[in-house]
Amino acid sequence: MSPEVITLSDSIIFSMLAIALILGCAWLLDSNRGKDRVIFGTILVVMLINYLYFRITATLPDFEWSAYAVWPRIYLGFEVVVIFYTVLSIVFFFRRTDHSAAADESEALIASHSRHPAVDVFICTYNEELSILERTILAAKAIDYSNFTVWILDDGRRDWLAEYCDEIGVRYLRRNDNAGAKGGNINNAIRRSAEDTNAPFILILDADFAPQRGILKRTVGQFVDREIGLIQTPQFYYNADPVQHNLLASKAWVDDQRIFFDVMQPSKDGWGAAFCVGTSCIVRRDALDMIGGMPQETVTEDIHLTYRLMQKGLKTRWLNERLSVGLSAESLSGYITQRCRWCLGTIQVALLKDGPFFGRGYSFMQRLHYFHGLLFWFCRPFILLLMAAPLLFYFLGLPAILMEPEAFFLYALPMVAGMWAFHSWVSGRRSLPLFTEVSQMVSAIPITIALVHALFHPFGRPFKVTAKGEDRGRVEVLYPIAATFFGIIVLTFIGMLNGPLMGTYNDLDGFSVAWGMVVMIYAFVSMLVCIELPRQPLDKLELVLDRKSQAAGGGKSSPCMLNTISVDTAKITMQDNAALGQIRLGDILIIAPFDDFDVAGQVLSMDRANAGVSLSIVAVRDRRDDYEIRKGPEEVRRKMIQRMFSEMPEVMPARAYPLLAVQGLWQRMFGRPAILMGAVEPLTLNARQTPQKFYRPRFFTPKVPLLQIGGGTAAPPLAE
Repeated sequence: MSPEVITLSDSIIFSMLAIALILGCAWLLDSNRGKDRVIFGTILVVMLINYLYFRITATLPDFEWSAYAVWPRIYLGFEVVVIFYTVLSIVFFFRRTDHSAAADESEALIASHSRHPAVDVFICTYNEELSILERTILAAKAIDYSNFTVWILDDGRRDWLAEYCDEIGVRYLRRNDNAGAKGGNINNAIRRSAEDTNAPFILILDADFAPQRGILKRTVGQFVDREIGLIQTPQFYYNADPVQHNLLASKAWVDDQRIFFDVMQPSKDGWGAAFCVGTSCIVRRDALDMIGGMPQETVTEDIHLTYRLMQKGLKTRWLNERLSVGLSAESLSGYITQRCRWCLGTIQVALLKDGPFFGRGYSFMQRLHYFHGLLFWFCRPFILLLMAAPLLFYFLGLPAILMEPEAFFLYALPMVAGMWAFHSWVSGRRSLPLFTEVSQMVSAIPITIALVHALFHPFGRPFKVTAKGEDRGRVEVLYPIAATFFGIIVLTFIGMLNGPLMGTYNDLDGFSVAWGMVVMIYAFVSMLVCIELPRQPLDKLELVLDRKSQAAGGGKSSPCMLNTISVDTAKITMQDNAALGQIRLGDILIIAPFDDFDVAGQVLSMDRANAGVSLSIVAVRDRRDDYEIRKGPEEVRRKMIQRMFSEMPEVMPARAYPLLAVQGLWQRMFGRPAILMGAVEPLTLNARQTPQKFYRPRFFTPKVPLLQIGGGTAAPPLAE
């Protein structure tokens, strides 16, 4: 218990001073400087250790074999796991790498040679629709590199996909079975491609991850360092994950994986322990030969691959650049399935004879980092205990923590505030209290169940592919988990009325009421996530540009604002009223939504009050490759897909915006059902980091005129 000499007012003052110190660190220190991360991190570690010492020595009842004494110790045991994981994370954050300079050197090295090392591009697919696959395939064909071959690895054995690959000019591979799942699929491609191209480097892509044009130039040249076996780049998404979407917050905070990719992996790389994440990575073929190919023994062949390479003295380098874009899990069930697979695979690799715990060839730090990753999953049961603790106190009289208010303000509150502030600071404001925790809470129950199963039966389970491209046009409810959270809310409220609120009030009751209210808030928001709102179809994707440009038509060019672009439509705002007055329905206007890329659109509709013009795209010209004008509908569609997905600007938030998040949550709770049941969040992507440059498209060239000038009655060739 807290010392008797400390009054409640004293403890509150101390807590406020401690929080002020924390906020001062977050305000004055720079998270990009290693020394500042050490200073702030050390302060937080001291606070955590101080809190843990207090918990162990002053908040437990005398031991006896009773539920009253055993339950608090069980709770403390899982709390220790969380604190140990947090301390390790803080220490790992002390280091951080940035290999952008090496990527610049790689690009310069490639540019200085006329012949480039060959690369095989493997696109792994099982059951994805063409609407998803073609984005990756067409973007892969647009990679800015002179010597690569695209291979489609089809474990779904689909004849229509083979025909499509033949039509657009990429290689197609299939096998007779699905042995080894994704790892077996890649191994088959390694063998087959060795008989043909035998490229020394292999770029591995999932079916839904479109590579950006510079991915090979930024990576291949770095392999001059022979200690590098694999270069991994982060995953970026162009759609909201289920938590973001169902809380109407796709523009309010980052996706669930952002902190891991942008902060944790660069830190692990600083300690030599970054690992492969399965897609958007390039690996040396001879490195795969050294370890006998892609591992197949687990459902997470990616992290297993890194640790196999480690045994051979080869490292995985983390290049923290946005060199691919893909689909996040669209449904909550897919989101949970994906994380349960990661949890299972992490345990499987740990139990292997050549794994990081029992195998040879690993350093202590590499083993410690793997243990840290394992602890991440073992923190999930603590979330369930956190929600169950008030109920056990209300109905059974079993407190999880014996803590007076003075002790809470002295030890617990500064520690919790410190963790929130530090994680927001070290992550570049990517984390957001409540919302970040809810992302973990919605999957806590299934992951805890998966943990128990994995501990007793870790092997022999099938590989489950995360569903992508599903029909999400209606409200769907994940009833088991939603009902669980609803039950927690109801029981907690009943428990409050039955116990602390209606009974004799004391310090422990006050603490339990505050705890219960926090649990109900988290459970309520988590329940909202389980009620999945409709999504617009992915083929309706619109990219928000908001950039100044020119619109050409009738031999004249006028300033405009490019608002949105999709595969088949564009929306612009004219900035010249005189030019707007001359535009008629059916006219052809030429715009340049991207560098060296011209689009001809026929005017579909006009909003003269707001100077808005909607265009139907009828022809394109990509001056990046050639000056050919493409008019065929399918040809135009494919070219638009290729350009949008091979050079897509960053479209999701890079940090959290608390006010926007709260506004979205408020609308989610109290918005009109008609709005929530409809297209609540159009699949529009905001190219927020695109520089606001003034683009003057080079419409007219001596090679191929895009718009015929002169002769007022002459029809533009694109309109023919």
